[in-house]
Amino acid sequence: MRETFPAEIASRRYDLVVIGAGINGAGIARDAAMRGLRVLLLDKGDLAGGTSSGSSRLIHGGLRYLEHGEIRLVRESLREREALLRNAPHLVAPLPMAIPLYANAQRGPRVVRAGMAAYDALSFDKSLPRHRVWSRAKALRMTPGLNPEGLLGEAVYYDAQATFPERLVVENTLSAVQHGAVVRTYARVIEIERAGQCVSGVVAADERSGETFRVAARAVVNVAGPWVDEVLTGAA
Repeated sequence: MRETFPAEIASRRYDLVVIGAGINGAGIARDAAMRGLRVLLLDKGDLAGGTSSGSSRLIHGGLRYLEHGEIRLVRESLREREALLRNAPHLVAPLPMAIPLYANAQRGPRVVRAGMAAYDALSFDKSLPRHRVWSRAKALRMTPGLNPEGLLGEAVYYDAQATFPERLVVENTLSAVQHGAVVRTYARVIEIERAGQCVSGVVAADERSGETFRVAARAVVNVAGPWVDEVLTGAA
């Protein structure tokens, strides 16, 4: 994936150029390639070299979105979490989470219990256990580091975690390649070209040789993470 641009890459016209080889870019490239599109995935560094390697590693179902009434987003997150648990059990594993319940807390026991019940209801098709509420005594026994003052109990629920998210990116990328995608790392996109009001391709530079290449494409997806705006302004 690190070899320099062969001439045939620049001479082809792609259905889709994906900028950014993090988990979003790798996933988009894989999905598009599986649908039969001609895909080129580019990154100025290595696979998962940015945000994807520095994430919290939590594959969450969006519990915090419930507080803002974003039900559809929670349901979408739960479906995606279940898909990862099913499709990549060697990389994504269940992770128990605990919420201590304290007297006079901003979110009291009733609010937390209601949130947990709604979370379970929205994930009715999940493979993870349902939430539980522990007594004060059990909470202190199971989580001895808790401050006992004002402690009423503890709510326990499950999300998931990708311990090595870089592997998840690599495996998505390898699958994309198996389905026909072309991947080039250390290829910096320096310009997104347009023909009138339509995107027509990109100009990329090989980070080692300095050579630039123009790639024609029907569509371009910019998923460069924190560098999205830099790509758009041609400063990446």
